Order: sequence, then structure tokens, then C-alpha cells
Amino acid sequence: MPKNEFKYYALHYLNLWVSQDKPCCEALGGSDRSKKLETLAKAARAYSIARTLPTRYDVGKGLPRYGPVLKIIDAENRADFRGKYLLPSIRKVRKKISTKYGGHGGLSLTTKFLWLKMKSPIIVYDSRAREALHAAPGDIEEYYKLWHEEFTRCEQEIRDACASLHRVHEYTKIPEMPTPQDIAKIAAHRWFRERVFDAYLWRIGAPKVPIVDGGDDRARARLKEAH
Repeated sequence: MPKNEFKYYALHYLNLWVSQDKPCCEALGGSDRSKKLETLAKAARAYSIARTLPTRYDVGKGLPRYGPVLKIIDAENRADFRGKYLLPSIRKVRKKISTKYGGHGGLSLTTKFLWLKMKSPIIVYDSRAREALHAAPGDIEEYYKLWHEEFTRCEQEIRDACASLHRVHEYTKIPEMPTPQDIAKIAAHRWFRERVFDAYLWRIGAPKVPIVDGGDDRARARLKEAH
């Protein structure tokens, strides 16, 4: 992997955070129900998971779009996802959503909605990241294990990339917001570094279209050797 490759993914996720994830996280952490429902709809479109929750199970029953999801997510507490309770709690939420939507609703959308509400310790389950990690489909336990192993190997490089983000403030998608000081504070969070790693995995799991000097191919080889 090129020494500075994570700088690309750090800036990429910073732009995604400012333009997409930050507003969603703030809305879901608030008290405005209509805004939360609107946020879930936006997030579902952005993450291409709307089709996995058919409208006949909410709008078709006279309920607001994603109303059942919001009720489930709103009731969850970060404390219930700590340590050994993490995976059982994720599975429980997935089952609740699936029950409300006629058996629809998988790990991906469950972890994405939960992450928007509480960030860490949730790790987003994504099919492209799963491909990059060579994890078995639907096995969240293996996915989380492989994810954490590879993140640990890359963490110092990710830390270094995130530590320099405030220096490229003018390259962010919305340069007037946040400030360089805000960026330094945001990039110091573990959840931010985890999402930078997600961006890296998402790219590695994509069709082989190189971006940076063949770096994607080298990173794929690295992951393949590790697993």
C-alpha cells in the first residue's frame, strides 16, 4: 500500500461526514420525530437500502415511511451494545425490523441505521467491505472479527492520515464548515477512524478500477494474504 493512501480515504470520509452522515446523526439524536423520519428516508436512499424495506409494510398500512424502524431504533441504548452484548443486540434489532417488514431487512441496513444513532461500538456491515475481507455472507461474527483484525493492522496509518486532515481544510466539500480546529477534533475520534477504514474497504471490495497508482490492487493483495 502506498504510504499516504489512507490520506485519500480520510479526506473522502471527511467529505462524506460533513455532507451526509453528520446531518443524519444530529437529526437522529434530536427529538423532532418528523425530522428523524425524513433522515431515515435520506439515509436509506444514500446507502441504497430503501428497497430492502418494502413500503407495503409501513405506508401500505397507514404508517409513516420508516415509522416502524424509527420506533425500534429510538428505543435502543448504546449501553446495551457494549462488550459481549454487541452482536446479540444487533441481531435482536435486526429481528425486530425484519418482523415488522415481513421478513425483509438485513444486517446491512440494521447496522447502518444503528451507526447513525450511536456510532461506536457499531461497525457497519457492508457487502463490498465483506468482499474485501473475504468474510462469509451473513456471518456478522466472522465479519466483525476480520474487520477488527485488519483495522488493528492499519490503525496507526489511519491515525497518521486523520491527524493531518486539518491541514487540507480548503479541500473539504464544504470548506467554510467545519473549521480546521473542528476537523482536528472530529478526526481524533475512534468512530471517525473506523469509518475511514470502511471507506477503504468499500473501495477494495469494488470492481477493479484503480484510483491511485495501482494502490487498490496492492491493498487487495494485502487483505488476501492476511486472510
